[in-house]
Amino acid sequence: MPVIVAIAGPSCSGKTTTAMALVRAWTRGNAAILPIDAYYRDLSHLTPEERARINFDAPDAIEWELLEQDAALLARGESVDVPVYDFATHTRTRNTNRMDAPSLLVVEGLFALYAAALRDLCALRVFIDADDSRCLDRRVDRDVRERGRSQDSVVEQYARTVRPMAAQFILPTRQHADITLHGSDSVEQNVSVLLSRLES
Repeated sequence: MPVIVAIAGPSCSGKTTTAMALVRAWTRGNAAILPIDAYYRDLSHLTPEERARINFDAPDAIEWELLEQDAALLARGESVDVPVYDFATHTRTRNTNRMDAPSLLVVEGLFALYAAALRDLCALRVFIDADDSRCLDRRVDRDVRERGRSQDSVVEQYARTVRPMAAQFILPTRQHADITLHGSDSVEQNVSVLLSRLES
């Protein structure tokens, strides 16, 4: 059965970077990331204009039933088909990624500590904090480069939903963390802390 770690935090605080580094540093078998972003609800039934108005930073943007089902299956040592989400069109593609249960499973995303069903599976619950200005700069860089967005649309969305939803839904989940790290610290330092906690 896998050791499961949840890594939560506000948008662009460093969750994915930390998760990827932890997976690379894990030496006790295979390791994998279950990205909560893959479980955004498919919006192909909406027009592009309607999709653009969806609040992607609220919990109900996630298909919790499927996410919790897949996490539970992996926790039992079974395999799952992880959805593939297209962030440019806000739709789920026809493809999936087959994931076999690893020895280390990192559940990573905004809402990794939001649902009790996920938290209860975890051996270690991590919250990564970061300054708002740093998160915005990283968000603009990522969404323009990787998700086909314009800088203006990213800044507008950040002010309209990302920042207020973080205050309402993400930051309060820090209370469920076993450990809080800071996204401005080096990735190597943070991963070293996590490995030490897992070994103990």
